[in-house]
Amino acid sequence: MLAKMWKKIALFICIVAILFNVTYKLIHRTNLKAELEAVRDSGVIKFSEDDKDTEVIDSGDTNK
Repeated sequence: MLAKMWKKIALFICIVAILFNVTYKLIHRTNLKAELEAVRDSGVIKFSEDDKDTEVIDSGDTNK
């Protein structure tokens, strides 16, 4: 019986994984405008709300 249903089980697992992935991306999406303004103003990018680590990027722009 499992030999006949393995495709349906695998498809169900894939659909559940895709739904979890989509909901995670919708909940933890970043605002592109805020990200770009942060880089322009201070040169610091915060990758997510949960991460406390930031990466400093030197844009070489001295006309701030």
